[in-house]
Amino acid sequence: MGDQVVIRQSDRWFGHPYNPPMIDRQRGPLTLALTVILHAFTHAYGTMLVPLYLMITADLHLPGVKRAALIVTVYLLVYSFGSYGAGVLADRYSRRALLGWGLIFNAAAIIAIGFTRDYSMLLLLAVVSGASGTLFHPAANSLVSEHFNRSPGMAIGLLGMGSGLGFFAGPQYAGWRAETAHWTLWHVANWQRPCVELGVMGIFVGVLFLIFGREVRTARPPAASRQEIHPPLGPSLRKKVIGIAAILSFRDFAGIASLTLASIYLQKAMGFDPKRTGFIVGAMMLIGIIANPLAVYLTPRGKRLPGLVIVLIAGGIAIAMVPFFGRAHVLLGLCLFQAFQLGSYAISDAAMLERVAANVRGRLVGIFLSIAGTIAGASPWLMGYWTDSFGADAARPMRYLAPFVALGIMMVLAVGVIPLIRSLGAPGMEPIDPMTEIDPRTMGVAV
Repeated sequence: MGDQVVIRQSDRWFGHPYNPPMIDRQRGPLTLALTVILHAFTHAYGTMLVPLYLMITADLHLPGVKRAALIVTVYLLVYSFGSYGAGVLADRYSRRALLGWGLIFNAAAIIAIGFTRDYSMLLLLAVVSGASGTLFHPAANSLVSEHFNRSPGMAIGLLGMGSGLGFFAGPQYAGWRAETAHWTLWHVANWQRPCVELGVMGIFVGVLFLIFGREVRTARPPAASRQEIHPPLGPSLRKKVIGIAAILSFRDFAGIASLTLASIYLQKAMGFDPKRTGFIVGAMMLIGIIANPLAVYLTPRGKRLPGLVIVLIAGGIAIAMVPFFGRAHVLLGLCLFQAFQLGSYAISDAAMLERVAANVRGRLVGIFLSIAGTIAGASPWLMGYWTDSFGADAARPMRYLAPFVALGIMMVLAVGVIPLIRSLGAPGMEPIDPMTEIDPRTMGVAV
């Protein structure tokens, strides 16, 4: 069929996903780079309030840190629970439109958080922000892996750089601007100023993505049926993905919980202020910029799953040891944990997506996040509740040993996912692309 392009009727009213000839080769790398930036903003919005918990609690006169952490928990629960619906949209409609508009609405909700101090309204805006953010991962993982179909694993690894950047920039920027920004507008509180500033930046980036981001130009026979274009997942694959999500939820819970636990630990036990806490929480996540692509690069040709076992166990040991690091070295301990933690995301995502067809990846990611993410989303509130119970003992570093060890055990339990991921290559599924197995470092653009 040569260069013939088939356009689905649904694409005509929800953002045209295809482009003139030769656009893919020119815009594939640009689309990946822009998606990395969107990834950064998505995670920055989800974590920027973490170093501000104590400021929010004091400003709104909340009964404990757990109420401030509940705002982030609501965001994460909605973000995760809506992922399957977002996955269905990603497999059927314009991923470019979903990503661009998703960030714009997410940013608008963050701006609104910066202009209200009503707690109920903050929870409602967290719902809006989470519902917008949930569009990102199913659409982004599907889009970049299809742009680079000769090496989808490496594309996912590079996309993961955005998570490290966002996890760093969100807490770092929020803690810094909460203490140094002095502009006044409608009497916003110190902790709200970074929300307004990052929200405005996000809207600008979302518009840029809508202008310059591109879908993959896919050629299909005119007679292709709707079932061929959107094949059902099937009960076997669905059960496997649910099992994978349930087991990896231990790891995801530990990863999300570590942010809130570290923030509370650094401020209450280490005596750091929000600016210093934001720097440390952000810096420990910055390692993801290196860890994600490096983890994929170092695990080619069947080494994905053995590599996943190593990083999960090593991450569990690292997080359990954090209370033994003093003030001068606590950042080192947290960075060590996140190097393994974030690397495990890149490896597991690559291992899964390499084993399934491109036109079901959105739904696969959606199912995974709906289960694993929803379970993990409860962790900020639970960490706030647990540490509130410490009372006066919250100033003692070793009082936090139990929650840190609990997170370490969860990391190790996630090792049980290996047989299920391996089984994704069963009959009826698209086999792993031989090129991916031979040369996972090649970034060949889809044509």
